[in-house]
Parts: sequence; C-alpha cells; structure tokens
Amino acid sequence: MNGSYEASLLPLPAGVIDQTYFLDELVDATAKLEVYKEKILDSKLDSSWFMPTLQQKEALASSLMEGTQATLDGVLINQVAPDSKNINLNEVRNYYLATARGYDTLRRHDFSNDFFLDIHTALMEGNVRKPKVIGAYRTEQNYIGMNDANHAVTFIPPAPEKVGSLMDNLIAYVNKPEDNFRPLVRSAIIHAQFETIHPFMDGNGRVGRMLIPMYLFSQKQISLPCFFISEALERDKLRYYNLLNNIRSKCEWNEWIKFFLATVAKHCDKYIGIISQINILYNKHLNISANLARSSNIVSVINTLYQYPVASAKQIAVAAGVPQTSVNRYLSMLVENRILHTDNKRKNRTYYYYDLLDILRT
Repeated sequence: MNGSYEASLLPLPAGVIDQTYFLDELVDATAKLEVYKEKILDSKLDSSWFMPTLQQKEALASSLMEGTQATLDGVLINQVAPDSKNINLNEVRNYYLATARGYDTLRRHDFSNDFFLDIHTALMEGNVRKPKVIGAYRTEQNYIGMNDANHAVTFIPPAPEKVGSLMDNLIAYVNKPEDNFRPLVRSAIIHAQFETIHPFMDGNGRVGRMLIPMYLFSQKQISLPCFFISEALERDKLRYYNLLNNIRSKCEWNEWIKFFLATVAKHCDKYIGIISQINILYNKHLNISANLARSSNIVSVINTLYQYPVASAKQIAVAAGVPQTSVNRYLSMLVENRILHTDNKRKNRTYYYYDLLDILRT
C-alpha cells in the first residue's frame, strides 16, 4: 500500500454525488425517522425513563465493533455494582458518558475542535485501553488494518500534519454546509469524512458513530438523543468497512450513502418495534401494580425499572425519590407477582426486570 491518503475537502465537488441513485432510500429513511420520533413522543412512559437504557444498548453495540467483550446484562449489572477493574465494561460506560456530554454541549454550542477533544477525553478516561495521546489530535501516522491475527493494513489515513486543517474543514461543513443535501445524507458524508481523517490514535470509530445522531440532533432532525445505528452497522460490519474503503479508493459515495440510508430505515423499524413492545409491557405491569398498592409511589418505582432493569433497592429508592422501606415493600410485591426476579441474597439483593430485558436483547 502506498503512502498516506490525500483526503478531499468538503463540500464534495459537483457531480460526485447523484441523489437520484439513493432517492428511494432517502424518502424511506426520512419517513421512518419521523414515525420513530412520533412513537417516542406518544409513549405513555416518558422517554426520560427508557432512553438511558436504550443509550446503554447503543454504547455496547458501538464498543463491540472495536472488539470490546461485554454483554447488555453485564453493562446493566455494572450500574448496580461497578467494577472499576473491568476494562470492557468501563469502555461501554465511557461511551455512554461521552455521548451524554456531547449532547449537553450541543444544546448550547456548535461543533468545534474543543467539542471533539472533549468527547475523546471522556471516551478514554479511567481504566480503558489508552492511546499515547488522549484529548488531542494525533501527531503520528496511524493505520487501519484487518481485525484478524495478521492485522493487514487496509487504509493509511491522512498524514498527521494534515489532520488539523481537515478537521477545521469538517467542522466548518458540519456547522455551515454549502450544499443542498438533506441532513440524513450529510450525516453519511460527515461520518465517512471523519473516519477517513481518523484524527485520533484510538477511538475514531466510536467518536465517528456518536457523530451521526449528534449531527441529526444539532439539525433538529431528532428531538432527543434517541437515534441508534451502531447495532445495525455492527451487524453489517464487513460491508460497512468495505464501503468506506471504496469511497477512498473508487470515490463510490453513492453506494455508501445508499447503504447508510437503508440502514437508517431498517433500524428505525427495529426501534419502532422495541418502543411498541415497551409501551405494551409498561401498560400491562402498571395496571397490575396499581392493584397491588394504591399509591403513586409504586408508579415511580415501575418507571424507574425502565431506566434500571437491573437494580438494587437502594438504587431504585434514590432514582424514584421514594423511601427505601416503601421500595422494599413494593419490590417484594412485584417479585411475588413475577414481574421482577431477584437473586435472593440476604443483603444487597439485585432485582431483574426480565420481561424488559428480553425486549432489549432483541
């Protein structure tokens, strides 16, 4: 393979992208994203309860693409009893916290170099696999290789001295684009360009995947941090990487954008189904719980279980704002009625909301 890649600046030259090539996928993805947004807004359970759990699911999926060894159950259990020595779980936790920090920043500011550096710092904090430099763009050449025993190099990103100007150009495009593409199409372009620049020594894939929903959020295409695509990309990982490489070697932007939009539509369908199932489960168990205890506090406990489907009584009491003696009583009722299951430890019991976990594991 020859030397480092000479990346194009954005916006792309006229004629590189033919919107007719992926028009059907764009219409489908746009419509399904709107349905998904409305499904969240119409939910009887406030999205602030179940959104953090779905964000944990996204954090896991994105981390799995980088070789992290973890499960959703493990991630959720780690919220009850954090294991600071477990690098894999800490990587997933960092992704979740970095995403939350990014959305908080974008509520007040535009994209900037400081934004990307701050996200990278959050991603690499604590006990995780650490590159030489954290929270700063690379000053050395990096390489992208096959994820196998040989690690054959498949792409050499731009030279380190080009990173600063390429990131400045990308940020300018993100904040004030000079083309007529729809935000969903631009999100595909922005993600691919970031991955091509590969500005950090490690963590580029995860930051680049965070960038997709963050950009859509900044463009008011989504009103909540609720667009999750890493799981779908992880499922088609080989195709995803091949299409990104084909942009660089063959300038095949149309094929990449077509795939990206189809992935958006497909994953919107999945999450529409997940939220529909959550709504059905919530209504069912809320009705049962209302007959068990004539108190609004049990509603708060049920709501909290959607944020913490694996939890301790203390954790639920704090999050729900309900006295722990009352929480203990409600949890016993829910266990007796097989809504919850517990490990039956004498102290520090953990409660599992398996019906919700079954939905989330799909």
